Amino acid sequence: MTKDFAKRGGSAKPTKRKPRAASTRSRATPTRGKRKSLTFHGPSFSSGAIFGALVVLIAAYLPEWMEAAPDDPVLNAAESSETPRVTFEFPDILKNGEIKVDTSPYESNKPTDAEMPSTFRVQAASFLDEKDANEMRARLILLNLPAVVEVNDSSTGTWHRVILGPFERRVDANRALTKLREQGISGIILN
Repeated sequence: MTKDFAKRGGSAKPTKRKPRAASTRSRATPTRGKRKSLTFHGPSFSSGAIFGALVVLIAAYLPEWMEAAPDDPVLNAAESSETPRVTFEFPDILKNGEIKVDTSPYESNKPTDAEMPSTFRVQAASFLDEKDANEMRARLILLNLPAVVEVNDSSTGTWHRVILGPFERRVDANRALTKLREQGISGIILN
């Protein structure tokens, strides 16, 4: 059986539509009618362009127009007089003169041969007990350092000093001192 949809009567139940839930997001499309949209206005644009061109031309040519005034006696007098010529004296002074320079701040301050020690020695330690000094000497010899024990008498007793060297250059003495510090021994350089 065919149905006639044009004759819907009361026999068919109307479908109920659910109302749409209001979204909390704002719509992306702008609202119409609340704000006036900007449109291009030809006469305003044309008059602005002409006014801008006039300002540029006046700013560019105004200095030339001001200089071209032939009736101004002050400007004509300035043009007729010669401008003074600038001369520099420095090249003549430099060519003909003698410059004296104090070189003493740049001289080396190396000591003379009489002041400079010929050998350097490093003291590794100093002991009251000769056995302790010999143990330190043996330890340093195993590190490939030339060590000797010197005995010195003083008012506090007999001291046994462990000495490295002699070294001909201070660089070698500094290297020996660095090896001592790597072993936890603080030494000093003797002249």
